[in-house]
Amino acid sequence: MKRYAFLLLTAVMLFTSCSYEVRTVRSRPKMSSPGGLFYALPRTEVCVDITVGHYDTVGAPFVKFAEEMLSVSSQFGGYDLRGVALTTRVVADANQYYYVRPRSINVQVDNRSLLRSVGMDADELAAINEHARNAVVADGDEPLRPEYNLCDRADTFYTRADRPGHPSKVASKKDSRSLRQQALAAAERVRQLQERRQQLLSGESDVTYTPEGLRVLLDLINHEEQQLVEQFVGRYEIETVRYAYDPRDEKTLIDSQTVMLCRFSPQRGLVDTADADAMPIYLSLRCDNQMRTAARYVKYRVGIFGKNDMNSRNTFKYRLSEQAVVTAYCDLFSLEKRLPIAQFGPTMELPKGKVKALFDSQTGDLIYMAN
Repeated sequence: MKRYAFLLLTAVMLFTSCSYEVRTVRSRPKMSSPGGLFYALPRTEVCVDITVGHYDTVGAPFVKFAEEMLSVSSQFGGYDLRGVALTTRVVADANQYYYVRPRSINVQVDNRSLLRSVGMDADELAAINEHARNAVVADGDEPLRPEYNLCDRADTFYTRADRPGHPSKVASKKDSRSLRQQALAAAERVRQLQERRQQLLSGESDVTYTPEGLRVLLDLINHEEQQLVEQFVGRYEIETVRYAYDPRDEKTLIDSQTVMLCRFSPQRGLVDTADADAMPIYLSLRCDNQMRTAARYVKYRVGIFGKNDMNSRNTFKYRLSEQAVVTAYCDLFSLEKRLPIAQFGPTMELPKGKVKALFDSQTGDLIYMAN
């Protein structure tokens, strides 16, 4: 009788200490387990944002007069590289999903199916979210700018009974000048604006302006000049294209791997890798292996047990990111950055039973844990 009582007490203690259940989706349990949710281990993708610029001459009516009247080359159809940026984004690893029956423990999963927190109540999470919201700085409003129309003019007519500023009739009509005459007028106006700016900057103006008034006046001059020049050379368009690469985590590729992202052509911009006439842009990753000793300890002293092992069934799994040297390069540039790659690091387990844990939404790393 005492023996059965002891076994019953042991079972009760085991059930209360492990009030939740965690299983890999690859397992085949003998009994159904309704009332759960899924989460996945994080996987890092490397994002390369390449910015190119070119002049769009579609809306430039005076493009054929640019070299003659403004001493500017009329060849504006080419592309140039403006910048490159390296970042990461964390997604769910499709091969590392787990099924959880929370029972008496709180589990939070985000919209990517990544583990956000374990064992933390609503007040704790609300305080964390409020702190994150306070760190966001709102962008300012875009200032209003005047608009100009170079092709239309308005003729104002006054009568004897009209007051200044209140004409009786305003008639507008299309500009009857030839395209060359309009271009000459626009070029002359550009020269006038440049002379006026030089007078203001050198202090040769007949009128004395306050620093604020001078700044406003220079902004108006610069804006009008820009719009006039765009009639000759076109509008400079900037485009950013993002290329995402999923680093492979095979043992033979973690130390070093290189892939061609795209190609760049000065005539066509960013093109497909199959275009052999364009310059290739590569992305290479080289693992630092700073956690090699830690990963070996995890594998042989701490690491994940077999998928059928009872000791590993009721523990939450997570990953420790490993640093890698990521380089985007071609004949025109080379950008190197050290970034965390989740799938390069070891897989860990949270302690069994009741535990509080919080994970970084940007990297998937464990940032807080308490029993």
